[in-house]
Amino acid sequence: MNLLKLRYFYTIAKLENMSLAAKELFISQPALSKALTNFEAELEMDLFFRRGKRISLNENGEFLYKRAERIFAEIHDLERGLEERRGEGSGKLSIVTTLPYTFTNIIDLFFDDYPQIKYTQVPLSKENLIQFIEYGKYDVCITTEKIDHPNVEWVPLFEEEIFLTVPKSYPEAKFEAIDMKDLRELPFIGLTNQYSFRQFTDEFCSSVGYSPVYQVEVEEATIILQLVKNGRGAAFTPETSVNLYEDKIKHIKIINGQFTRTIGLLKHRYFYPTQISKAFIEHCHNYFEKIKGNI
Repeated sequence: MNLLKLRYFYTIAKLENMSLAAKELFISQPALSKALTNFEAELEMDLFFRRGKRISLNENGEFLYKRAERIFAEIHDLERGLEERRGEGSGKLSIVTTLPYTFTNIIDLFFDDYPQIKYTQVPLSKENLIQFIEYGKYDVCITTEKIDHPNVEWVPLFEEEIFLTVPKSYPEAKFEAIDMKDLRELPFIGLTNQYSFRQFTDEFCSSVGYSPVYQVEVEEATIILQLVKNGRGAAFTPETSVNLYEDKIKHIKIINGQFTRTIGLLKHRYFYPTQISKAFIEHCHNYFEKIKGNI
């Protein structure tokens, strides 16, 4: 099987659009269509459903696409290893994470030792997680959800407490610790309920008999503390974020049992770990060890 023809098929399957695939591959659309027809003839099977200009994988195409994705992931991994041996690409780092505050602090300190690093951070969506676990597309994943999969190793880094955060103008701000059952009906600010942190806090509140009323629900976590700072409501804040805006807000300990979550790191077992990714993993360990030492 010709690797170039497989690349043509893979790009068409990925984009499900002949014209977009032709642009990505820098060839004409008629030439790409002819190459696909010849490839299907060579394999003696159709790979796509064709409905006018629309194209989508059939069962044969799905079978081939999954294996082609693995092949090109291995090629990418090989290229990354060779780049590093040539002294290229060692300053690149890609991270999947759902922890915007924590990630910002970690990467900011990492810049002190590696000022020339070029990094990419992507959200921990289902698709990005698959790309990391199955195909090694990213270097590291930082998450609060333990994932059991033979391709990756879960490394717990830090167990952090969750606090109730209120504006200092609220009467609750006079307390250092609070029982959720004693709370009045506060307006809450938080993520929408499809986010794992919101689901986690909702489950805890339900377990202690409290139902927070969300007046504001957002898609971006960095907005939440800013709104609390402006006096718009209360929020649940992870321990690694409790120092933000503390001149106008108060973080209060919740005494209803163990309200904590574990921050962990996923690293791939099989794809090539670059020197910069190994340095970053060590940096993460040191970062959270320092936090533990200051508690």
